[in-house]
Amino acid sequence: MISKPRRIRSTTAVSLLVVALLASTGIVTSPASAVSAPVDAASSLKFGDATSKRAVVVIEGGGSSHPFTTPWDACDGGRIPYVQALVDAKLPAFTAPGYTNHAESTWGLTGCPLQPPVELQWNTSAFPTQTGHSVLGFLGYLNATYGYQTFDLVGYSFGGVVARAMIAELKKTPKSGKFAPAFSYAQETVDAGVKIPSLVTLNSPHLGGPAYDIANNPAKYLGPVTQGWGSQVANAGTGLEYFLITDGAGDIQFLTTAPHAKPNPKSWDAKQVGVLDDVALTLIAGDYCAETCGTSSSPAKSKSVPRTDGTVPVYSQLMLPCPTPCPVVPGSVFIPKGLVPDSVVRKTFPVVHSVWDTWRNGLPNILSVANNPASIKYLVTTLTSQWQKAGVPLLTS
Repeated sequence: MISKPRRIRSTTAVSLLVVALLASTGIVTSPASAVSAPVDAASSLKFGDATSKRAVVVIEGGGSSHPFTTPWDACDGGRIPYVQALVDAKLPAFTAPGYTNHAESTWGLTGCPLQPPVELQWNTSAFPTQTGHSVLGFLGYLNATYGYQTFDLVGYSFGGVVARAMIAELKKTPKSGKFAPAFSYAQETVDAGVKIPSLVTLNSPHLGGPAYDIANNPAKYLGPVTQGWGSQVANAGTGLEYFLITDGAGDIQFLTTAPHAKPNPKSWDAKQVGVLDDVALTLIAGDYCAETCGTSSSPAKSKSVPRTDGTVPVYSQLMLPCPTPCPVVPGSVFIPKGLVPDSVVRKTFPVVHSVWDTWRNGLPNILSVANNPASIKYLVTTLTSQWQKAGVPLLTS
């Protein structure tokens, strides 16, 4: 039942900046063309029974197109390495489809499974609350189509923030019948009693990052970020600036440091307090970079500059206070009490944020978190151990 792809495709939140540039020329098709029949040849309400109605849903990074894939069907180019590793471990892993402001979920790919309706695809350039509602509907689609009721979430980069927003949507949803249109997959999710027992995030900018400050306001932040965080974060921000211009990405504005710097009872962070209390939370971070990433297999060391993955500070990935003294940007970090559950598991690997970071620093792709054997093994082990403790069977074929 599980077919192996012919080759491995690698995509990340920022590695497709070229896609964004092409989008501004009008070459990329509209996301509306992504609508297709929401059923494929393998769909069966009984399929979820093979794993006690439990599955893994991967939410990839912001700003790039992401196709819907299933445990038995992927695009011709194959799956991202960490997703393929989940499938190889006999975990029924689905990827949540996403489109940009200019590109449909399968842009540039061939042989992909039929994609769910576009209203179930998340806009990877939108704000967390918008994207969270779309992913909530996607879970309802998986329930209605394949019979799954329990989902372990894996969020890479901005996908980790989206996963948190989706869990909040599930827990704070309006009463039954309040969703529009008349039939809503989001309502299906609620009515089915869908559960989220765990969330693993990979290099997610939970508390923003200085690189996004540069993207949002380069004139104000390029100098201070370069001085306080080093050249590699400043370079990342410059690259993200082009992405912001071409795609108008709301997620970059959300991921600046300002929303996370000071107490604000109306902030998104404040509204997330308690959301993850009953969710097994694992935060995986990359800390390869310091003042410069370097060009060898040995990470650069610097005691004066806080460590990052080349784009996102470690403190943001792990939802911790900024090291003291915190550089002028952000200058402070406020984490509301109850935002992070006491049972959180934190793990750090010497990896960078994406293949874009490996490319611009002359590093091998194996040092990006999505391609790194050590971080991938930890991810797979984390999920399989949770399934084993719960007595949930893995796929047998």
